[in-house]
Amino acid sequence: MSTDEAQDKGTTVLRFPQSRVLPSGHAEPTRYLGLGATAKAIGAPEHQTTGHWCSRCRGIWYGYLLEVACPACGNRHG
Repeated sequence: MSTDEAQDKGTTVLRFPQSRVLPSGHAEPTRYLGLGATAKAIGAPEHQTTGHWCSRCRGIWYGYLLEVACPACGNRHG
């Protein structure tokens, strides 16, 4: 449904801005935190891993399948 169609029906479209919003402290470079324990153990190439954001370390780490713990600090919440 386009924005024009939504306005015709008396509804509004709410935009999802998060993908374009810069995180606080965006002037700092993003840190690379490495690979998760499972990815290291099986020798998974980085292109087969999934990127995760660690809000504590303020960086990105890569894990294999369902890994959820940051390899740098153990944080389990993005």
